[in-house]
Parts: sequence; C-alpha cells; structure tokens
Amino acid sequence: MMTDQSNSPAQRALPAVLAATTLSGTLVLACMMPFAAIATIAVLALPIRRALLALVLCWLGNQVLGFGVMGFARDAPTFAAGLSLLAGSLAACVAARRVASGGGPLLAFLAGFAAFELSIFAYALAFGDLAMFAPGIVALVAINDALWFAGLWLGWQVLERTVALAASAKTP
Repeated sequence: MMTDQSNSPAQRALPAVLAATTLSGTLVLACMMPFAAIATIAVLALPIRRALLALVLCWLGNQVLGFGVMGFARDAPTFAAGLSLLAGSLAACVAARRVASGGGPLLAFLAGFAAFELSIFAYALAFGDLAMFAPGIVALVAINDALWFAGLWLGWQVLERTVALAASAKTP
C-alpha cells in the first residue's frame, strides 16, 4: 500500500486509467461494473483521499452514462441502487485498506469484495430484490470482479514499472 506522501507520475495517471476503465466498462457491461476491484486498486495504489476521490468520480461517471446514455429508469429503486453502489464501493475501499497492509493485494480484494456485496445486500433487503443474490449471480459477479482486479493490478504494475524505467533512463 502506498503512503500518503507518494505522488509518482504513475499515481497521477491511475485515476484517469480507472475512469477510462469505468466508462468503457459501463458501456460494455452496464450492471456488471467491478466497483470492488476498482476500489481495491485505488486504495492499494493511491493515498486514501485520492483513492476515495477517484472512486467517487468513477461511480459518478458510471451513473451519468447509465442515466444519461443507457436509459436507466428514473425511479426511486434505481436511484437507490445507484447510491447503494456508491456505499458499497466506499465500504470496499475501507475494507481493502484495513486488510492490505497485513494481507496483501489478494486478501485486500477479497475483503473489499465481501464488504461491497454485504452493502449491496442491505439495499436488496430494503427493496425486496434478493434475486440478484442467487448463488449463480454472485458467482458471476465474483468472477467478473476478480478478472477486472487481475487486469487492473497487472496494468498498475506495468504502469508503475514503465514510469520507473523511464525515470531511471533519464537519470545520468
């Protein structure tokens, strides 16, 4: 996990990478956005304030595309579902951060995913929509998030090393 004082070029670029991931993912996957994966990568790679800001901006981009372009219903349950995604994403950030220092990236992701799902489950209980927690659906969401996490983690590692190599090549 990064310290709050770190501000490498890779860290400055990461929020844009996460935003591009969210926007393209929203257009392709709509309701299968990997917010737990995005939250975990953000909190592993960025200072906490920047991680939370990046996460909120990713969520906002998803909502703007959903309601503005993809025609999400404009009713109370849909607005509540959107807010539950934000709450779940923030819960994932907190859980991943707590586990990251002692458990590493994979356990941080698992903690983030569990926190996200528990938060979304609270929404489902309130609105009586427990069908999305059928084992098959949760398994698909878990696989989707795990694949996105693996891809984002790999992308972050490549970005960080590429920037480090470029910086060392410039140093005499």
